[in-house]
Amino acid sequence: MVFLFLLLIMSLIAIILFFSKIRIEIINFKFNSLNQRHINKDYEIIIKLCILGGLPIFKIKVTKMKLEKMRVKEKIERINFTELERKVPLNKETFQTIKKLDIMIKNINLYIDIGTENAVLTSMVVPAISTIIAIILRKKIKKFENQTFIMNPVYQNQNLVNLFVSGIFEVKMRHIINIIYILNRKEGVKRYERTSNRRPYDYSYE
Repeated sequence: MVFLFLLLIMSLIAIILFFSKIRIEIINFKFNSLNQRHINKDYEIIIKLCILGGLPIFKIKVTKMKLEKMRVKEKIERINFTELERKVPLNKETFQTIKKLDIMIKNINLYIDIGTENAVLTSMVVPAISTIIAIILRKKIKKFENQTFIMNPVYQNQNLVNLFVSGIFEVKMRHIINIIYILNRKEGVKRYERTSNRRPYDYSYE
């Protein structure tokens, strides 16, 4: 009886998680390529697990101070990217899988200034990048009211990127679960292929 009750609870939790959403709120994030500190100190990134259409049941707040205390930069520098790339190869198939993540934009305020050392190049690069971003935003934004996207060319004969973004982004938990399952399945298949890649008479006696 207790086992059935626990199984029911676990099944209910699994169903709730499957239909939940991850909401990421970015507040006051700034990047300036000319400053010694490229990223501002007062930004916040809030990650929420939401159920029932938007009820938050779990929240994590990320700030620059917290990342520095956790020494995230040092941990990233110690990552063996060669080993990571071997486990999850960055190929067309992997990008097609990640593309299924389907991140939706609830709210966006995006301002970008871009400049290069060549004025002609700047006048060509800025419209191209602006068009690409506009196409992506158009596909991912549900409601276009109160959304802002502005990109400006900067003609100062120097390479620079200024960026400001605040926004709310959502991804369905079932998409994350599906991608993790697909990537793990591919890794399992590759591991099986490596262990099975031997001649049938390797263990036979002469």
